[in-house]
Amino acid sequence: MAKARWRKVGLVSLVAALCAAILGIATACGGTTKYLVTFYDGETVIATQEVEEGQKAESFVPSDKGYDKENYEFAGWFATSDFTHDWSFDTAIDRDTNVYSQWVSAAEDTRQWLIAGSSSAGGPLAAIGWNGGAIEGENGNILTKSPDKNEFTITIDLYVGDQFQFCIQDAEGNWNTDDAQGGGARGGQYLEANEYMAAPGTGLGDGQVNITVSVSGNYTLTLTTDAVDKNVGSIKVVRNGDAPEVTVDRSDYTWYIYGNSSAESSANSVLAGTNWGANVESLQYSAYEMFKISDNAADGTGVWMQTWTLSAGDEFLLAYCTLKESGGIAAQDGTMFYYTDIVNFNGEEANFKKAEGMGSNIVVVAGGTYTFTLEVTLDEASGTLKGEISVDRTADILTSEQEWKVLGGRLSYADAVSETVGKLTIGQEEYEGKTSVFADNSFGVGSDVQVLQKIELSGAAVAYEITLDLVEGDYFYLCIPVEVYAPYRTDVYCTPAYTSKLATNDALPQGITNDWGWGGGNFLCSRAGSYTFTVSVSEAGVPSLTVSAQ
Repeated sequence: MAKARWRKVGLVSLVAALCAAILGIATACGGTTKYLVTFYDGETVIATQEVEEGQKAESFVPSDKGYDKENYEFAGWFATSDFTHDWSFDTAIDRDTNVYSQWVSAAEDTRQWLIAGSSSAGGPLAAIGWNGGAIEGENGNILTKSPDKNEFTITIDLYVGDQFQFCIQDAEGNWNTDDAQGGGARGGQYLEANEYMAAPGTGLGDGQVNITVSVSGNYTLTLTTDAVDKNVGSIKVVRNGDAPEVTVDRSDYTWYIYGNSSAESSANSVLAGTNWGANVESLQYSAYEMFKISDNAADGTGVWMQTWTLSAGDEFLLAYCTLKESGGIAAQDGTMFYYTDIVNFNGEEANFKKAEGMGSNIVVVAGGTYTFTLEVTLDEASGTLKGEISVDRTADILTSEQEWKVLGGRLSYADAVSETVGKLTIGQEEYEGKTSVFADNSFGVGSDVQVLQKIELSGAAVAYEITLDLVEGDYFYLCIPVEVYAPYRTDVYCTPAYTSKLATNDALPQGITNDWGWGGGNFLCSRAGSYTFTVSVSEAGVPSLTVSAQ
């Protein structure tokens, strides 16, 4: 009898299975559609419920089903196994559904949590930065732990555009993000929904993402952690009121390249030997400085440009940098522009990529010489800086038609005859009786700046030529110049834009030299005469120069 009953049940089950296969849903033939709701702890099934379509699962907690975990406390139900999306028993069931239980360890979290971030508006995060270590005091970054639970709080003024995370840092500001080794970082993945701040990407697979403030104010931030499971935790936000207004002095802002390179020589990469902080006595006129080419107020906005040689694997960003007291340079938080700010690349996009992981640094794929143009604007409402980066292959610029000029001047008589500068042998009366072709040039600033003429030259993509009547003491170079506006100069000056000064010719005629004093590679005339200079650029974008006496 029992045997027949089991056969009957098996037949009914088979029919039901066939119906389900045909309809593509869990249903009884001719009956109401039902779905299976499975409640998990990790991969362990706590309970299951069969729920009719459109209905709700019966509410319960694991202990109602006799399920408990020693040294853990039940913390709620979630729709995903990484606990990034809540789940409610008010949910109408319309498919087979998995629900995951979250459990909080009873172990105490003894880590010291810090807030780290940036503020281009000039708030406390501007001083705290991303790698400040533990900072004590009124404007410090240390979170305060609740004595009886794993809750850490900090009250801080935040401003529109500020970005931050909670982290574990050592005294030098190095992050430890390995929870298993006593580290950790908590970003947007843990942020509870609110109207004041948000973060793109909230899934575990997205990694840690910065939380961005959309409404300025004084906030109390509460970080809840679990000493065992990094997936358990939350960041709660309470806005206490308005934040005080702040102003930032950006009058001296000039942007620099800031990064790291494994290149052995600066000939291969401007970043060679820098390791995120080059040792220089001055940033002004250094190899890392960008030139401001816009004539506008000194408020941190404008257009900057520079040409750099970079090697494959170089990683960098563009930022306002300052000299550190301990030596080297440091990028200032809130002024950094990354791969995501590149809006126009006039070349093969495979030459650059975004850094892997949670960073957005620019990584060089194909080494070469590139020209970067950075346009910085100010969001008046938020007080934050925004940047757009354009990148050109310098070879593409050189092979196109450009205006080449001669930038020059004339040495004083004392410099001309100096043993350490000009080393010329000429009498003062004769010297001062001659008129220089650069009398109204002054290295590109003047009423008579000489311009090369375009010519046709076999084997060259483009070529230019000029004949100059020179006198002793004339010093100069040929280039594609731009006008530069510097915060530390009251005048406007010109500088080479896309190429070197082209003072490297090894077969110079007698009377022209590039091996002299402090000229920095400029040509120097030691014998008056007429000289012709021909610039040619190959199809590969390599410039060269020939000089002949007439």
